[in-house]
Amino acid sequence: MTRKKILFTDWRDIQCGAVAWLTAEGDHYRVSTPPEPQVPMRAEPRLVPRGIRLQAQPAHKAGKMESYGGWGRVIFDGEQHRTWYIEVNGVSMLGSGSVAHTDTITSVAICGIKSRDGYQWSEPTRSEINVPGQRGFDGMTFFIDPHAPESQRYKFIYCAQFEKDMFQSHLTEYFNRQPRHRDDRISGERRFGMFAAVSPDGVNWTALPEPFMLHPSDTDTTVLWNETLERYVMYTRMMRNGRRWIGRAEAEHFMHWTPVVPIIWPRLDDPPDYDFYLNGYSPYPELPEYQLMIPMLYHRYTERSEVRLYSSEDGIAWNQIPGGPILTPGELGEWDCEFICTGKDLQPFGTDKVAIPYSGTIYPHKFPRWSPVFAAAGMGWACWQKDRLCAVTTDNEGEFWTIPILPSGRQIRLNFRAPMAGNIGVGIEGVAGRSASDCDPLTGDWSDRVVTWNSESDINVPEGKPIVLHVKLRAAELFSVAFE
Repeated sequence: MTRKKILFTDWRDIQCGAVAWLTAEGDHYRVSTPPEPQVPMRAEPRLVPRGIRLQAQPAHKAGKMESYGGWGRVIFDGEQHRTWYIEVNGVSMLGSGSVAHTDTITSVAICGIKSRDGYQWSEPTRSEINVPGQRGFDGMTFFIDPHAPESQRYKFIYCAQFEKDMFQSHLTEYFNRQPRHRDDRISGERRFGMFAAVSPDGVNWTALPEPFMLHPSDTDTTVLWNETLERYVMYTRMMRNGRRWIGRAEAEHFMHWTPVVPIIWPRLDDPPDYDFYLNGYSPYPELPEYQLMIPMLYHRYTERSEVRLYSSEDGIAWNQIPGGPILTPGELGEWDCEFICTGKDLQPFGTDKVAIPYSGTIYPHKFPRWSPVFAAAGMGWACWQKDRLCAVTTDNEGEFWTIPILPSGRQIRLNFRAPMAGNIGVGIEGVAGRSASDCDPLTGDWSDRVVTWNSESDINVPEGKPIVLHVKLRAAELFSVAFE
């Protein structure tokens, strides 16, 4: 497959290499059936990376939104930012969270707002939906479904409790599952379903009459259609041992889902009072093969929070990217000084940045929620320079070789940072005149620097032939490699 760009959010594009065992004459003996008799051998590393590490990059806060009435998710659709949320009895605050459990419901509506700049938001559209017997709305999300008929292109997802005599067949099937596929928060008295509403245009909505699964997905849910798997995928909250974890489910058909299984939970080197509170799933804009999570971790002892960066190649196996938190509460007195929550999606922000929405407040998370406490919460943006969420870096010297790559162009462009005493050299393995030693020095802070060898920028490789890049770093950070 032709590649336009490489991001360094994991090791997928970097070879692990091997050691070759050579005789004094330079003959290479493999591990099986070497010739007799045994002779002295020396080790020669080949394409083995050394001296490098991955480093998550901290976000930069880019200001607070104005007149924002939604919750945590914003998407970038048609050159504008869009979001949807639930209003109960004409109040958006009753549409999610701790105050959503009101027994007197006179109306439920899905509202949509949009913004050109991400700060000033439009007046909402409102579409009432018919949801008899439901209450306690929470865990809302939405997505544009490329696999659905046009009448259901937009999907709004939410969790709600339902009345005792409803959906008995769903409950029977759920309680017949193995215990590992059930959530202790669901019982005969506490019945949680995941529901959906659909729309052809994101303005006029119709609620589907039955839950598509039973699960108590409060606070943060992600649902999407995965083109590679040809499945719907959900990331959601689950509880184990009294702690919040991140779980995953999938479905070939939207109304029939697998059980939720855990994929991310507090590590054993995390303090024992930490929860994975929000998943913050977001593929990288225009490069969906780089799947990211930007989860919020809740610190119970201080009722504060932090945000980390996770990556995955398949959306199932996840790793935390080293480097510590990428977003933390603000300084004392700032609007987000006590507690922050990550939003999603990661999206273009201006011409040279990517950003996620996030919320913040001056109060600890479980502080009693009087009206002024709710009013203190706000939404802002956390951003990175384009492609700079993660770097492959070294403090001294390091090098690596990429897997074979079929480039989409004849020039190589780097997004990197190196001080005057640092340097990056890029070579093309096995191509004369294109070694890392032939590379003209690459220093400074560049988002789109063309690689040259003795002032020539063409890769000097026949069209359609894969290349292996040899990258040498000295006190440098490399964020991405592009081919044009």
